[in-house]
Amino acid sequence: MRVFVGIQLPEDIKEHLAAVQGEVKRACLKGSFTDPDNFHLTMRFIGEVDPDQKSAITTLLARCAAGQLPFLIETAGLGCFFKKNKRIIWLGIKENSQLQKLYGQLNASLQEQKMTVAEEGAFIPHLTLGRGITLSQEWEVLSQLSLLPDQQIPVTALTLFESGRLNGKLVYRPIADFPFEGSSVQPIANKSKNP
Repeated sequence: MRVFVGIQLPEDIKEHLAAVQGEVKRACLKGSFTDPDNFHLTMRFIGEVDPDQKSAITTLLARCAAGQLPFLIETAGLGCFFKKNKRIIWLGIKENSQLQKLYGQLNASLQEQKMTVAEEGAFIPHLTLGRGITLSQEWEVLSQLSLLPDQQIPVTALTLFESGRLNGKLVYRPIADFPFEGSSVQPIANKSKNP
């Protein structure tokens, strides 16, 4: 079983991402685009696990979620990086200390339990729109694309996902949710600039 820890997205956010993805597609010659049902925010990729490891991960995630209050994150502009010389295009997440703290706790807990986890670089929170992208224009032009307004996303739980294929289609299936304490989140204050 191939698993990762992530944050599920509300349907309205998935619709927003699909609209942004549509704009990106118009600037691409080819690529593999994320199915809107698969949109999520990855917190930590783990990889192949056996049933004992899965059990240990669920215990660990329950502990991480137990003392966590819900919070909001906010989308940012388009970004990209390369993996094996293939371009991945994503919508970024604005810097958020609560998200970084949650990632740090999750990562430390996995290391503490000596879980076998995939190698990972710095945590750059993002929402993947497509992989293996070949652009029909310069990246600098696409990256300045006027997108829909930034969206606030409630973070109310951690989710353990299984990554697999169903009828040849990549599917990210939630297998366990770990809700945070409390049920409401406070909106992110708009930082208005004085003229």
